[in-house]
Amino acid sequence: MTKALRPSGKDLSANDVSGAEDSVHTGRKMSPGETAQYVAEFSAELSYLAREANLDLLAYLLDMARLEAIRAVQSGDKDD
Repeated sequence: MTKALRPSGKDLSANDVSGAEDSVHTGRKMSPGETAQYVAEFSAELSYLAREANLDLLAYLLDMARLEAIRAVQSGDKDD
């Protein structure tokens, strides 16, 4: 994974993406919920980086992707 910074300034570790990255590297297929959680977390990081670089439209679009991923996670929780 690319080294990215959280809004707090701390390095993003592989553990911060709920094991999703491990699933990608081991070939294990992620569930839709795991995928949506990974997208939500990673798009938040990307949005932060875009905003820091004054790429406001890109940051906005990434925030919309994050919100949609969160919605998908929440609707998946209701199906259980």
